[in-house]
Amino acid sequence: MLFDGNGKVHGKRVQCALYGEAALMKNKRIKTDWASLSVTDGGSIIVGAKCNGDACNIRFDSLVHLKGAISSKKILVKRWAIAIPRSSCILRAITLPASDMAEAAKMIEFELPALVPLSAERIVYGCTLLSMQENMLRVLVNIVKLSMLINYLQPLKAIGVEPARIILSSLAVQNWFDITSEETAGPKISVFANKYRCDILTSVNGNFQKVSELISDGGNAATFAHEIVQEILHRRQDACLSSKKENTVLLAGAEEYVLEIKNILLENSDNQSSLKVSVVAKPEIISFEGDKYEIDGCDLYYEAIMAEGLLELVTNSKLSYSDLLPKQYVRKSKQRALLFNCVLTGTEAVLLILLVWLSLAGANWRIKRLCRRIESQIAPIESAAGSVESKRQRVKAIQIQLSKRGQITQIIEELYRYTPESISISDFKFVSKDSKTSIEIKGQADALADAFEYTNAMSNAKLLNGIQIIDAQQVPRLGGSVVEFKANCIIGKD
Repeated sequence: MLFDGNGKVHGKRVQCALYGEAALMKNKRIKTDWASLSVTDGGSIIVGAKCNGDACNIRFDSLVHLKGAISSKKILVKRWAIAIPRSSCILRAITLPASDMAEAAKMIEFELPALVPLSAERIVYGCTLLSMQENMLRVLVNIVKLSMLINYLQPLKAIGVEPARIILSSLAVQNWFDITSEETAGPKISVFANKYRCDILTSVNGNFQKVSELISDGGNAATFAHEIVQEILHRRQDACLSSKKENTVLLAGAEEYVLEIKNILLENSDNQSSLKVSVVAKPEIISFEGDKYEIDGCDLYYEAIMAEGLLELVTNSKLSYSDLLPKQYVRKSKQRALLFNCVLTGTEAVLLILLVWLSLAGANWRIKRLCRRIESQIAPIESAAGSVESKRQRVKAIQIQLSKRGQITQIIEELYRYTPESISISDFKFVSKDSKTSIEIKGQADALADAFEYTNAMSNAKLLNGIQIIDAQQVPRLGGSVVEFKANCIIGKD
């Protein structure tokens, strides 16, 4: 929520409130898709997580405390997001002839030698949009040494925290100020201040521009507040802000510093209507045991802002090109995902085969049960059925034999009717086998031509119309010669 000096509400933001506290105190178990992690200077850990859809900032005393919660499955996180300090990064602004961030991100690789004197293998980089003008993009390149990043992540890796995304801390803080404000368009100066430090961030239309860090010299709040105000007023002279008619200043931090800065700003502004000052409500922090912290009385304010802003940034997939995750972590994540998919696919294949086998086994079991039922019904009549079947086969054979008795008479009748006078039959053989009947004929003809014409002569016969001459030869006889021939005819099926 945003408040002015009179306590008027200007906006709102989601907080865990009663649900998060009750969930931690009663269940002490958190399960979430994304969680953000921020390490304080004192070694405490702030974990930003989603509790039933609401953002919760959970404090752990140390990495060992967090490791215990992870090992005991009291906190289950699918993907971790880490914020890396601004002091570990090199920021460089560059203008590129690109139409979108995807195209600009590809061009940056070729511009790296001009930005830092380090080889591409020794650095990790990301980029965010500063401004856009036609087909020209001005982007801010975030660069960090790979060795420094690995050293920073080593203690987290030791407790089982493998980051899926790494973001510049200033981007996370800026995002927190953005989500607490209803105003997304126009220039904004976001200020966090306490007795130790002050961060001044500027953005235009939601695009991060730059950040300045001021360290307190240990003096009183009024002195440090004046120094902060001078930096804010100086920041208003930046090209990206000076052209705008109205600037919004968002303040967060220790109450005595925030109120002092607000009063000085309003007193020193030449035109109060051009400077809108709002105080942002404090984030809430609870310990893993369920105790609620008074935010002004501890040094966790800045880290809670960072964790909450980072969580919202990654859950909504913002600033995808600003990721500083090393390639080796990306490869490891892809390999892990590939292995998981392979195991899942293999398991599903085995289950599918098992289900098919069970289905077939069930079908076989039902068939066997039906067969046993039928066999039990057949058993009493099995012996009678066997004798009936044998008698049926015997009757069938008798019917076949009887059905062919009339063929012999019909064959003799056709031979008598259709055989020409020039041919005489001396012998014929009737052979009946299975369903076929064969006739073999021997005879004599006056001439060889008459023997071969015998086939045509028998073409009008019903049974013997398929007669074929298989042998014919002329044999000398006393007083002349005669032609002896053999013929065959298959009558066919009954």
